[in-house]
Amino acid sequence: MLAKLVLVLAVIIVGSFLWYFMKSKVSGAHQQVRDRAIEGNFGRAIAAKPATKHLAMMGRTLTLGADPQRAGELITHVASSDDRVTDIHPEQGAVVIQIDGSYPRIRALLLPDRTVVGVEAMTWEMGFPQGAAVWDRIATAISQAATHQGIPVGEGAREFVKGENASGRPEIWIVRVA
Repeated sequence: MLAKLVLVLAVIIVGSFLWYFMKSKVSGAHQQVRDRAIEGNFGRAIAAKPATKHLAMMGRTLTLGADPQRAGELITHVASSDDRVTDIHPEQGAVVIQIDGSYPRIRALLLPDRTVVGVEAMTWEMGFPQGAAVWDRIATAISQAATHQGIPVGEGAREFVKGENASGRPEIWIVRVA
């Protein structure tokens, strides 16, 4: 009985070591293939269409036709219900929303006659703007909540440009100023 138990434990331990080394070898090979694809034209061609789609999602803006206090409360309420939103804080004439700790950063400009909500800065990593699906989900929820409350909602678009960044840091993209 004791011999069988020792044998089972030995098989589990040896199997664990083998699995660990095989997994790291596969992960390393996968990383090399991914890096080569991104560096080559093939990788750029594959990533171009989804990246363009994500960039368009990040450029989505909403204009709410309501007083600033009502619009700010609605935006804060909707954004705070999303798990990926890590910070919401008011600023002079605006509400700033941060996703995943820093970027994308969304700003709701609380103007006297309307409120404009959109991404003002984002990171670009691994060939894509990060957080596009989250922003799209939040924007859709804000639009639906505003429509449900009888607030007129308009949609628009923004363009982004690559900002200055320190070496070794993710690329930061900001709204293009006309």
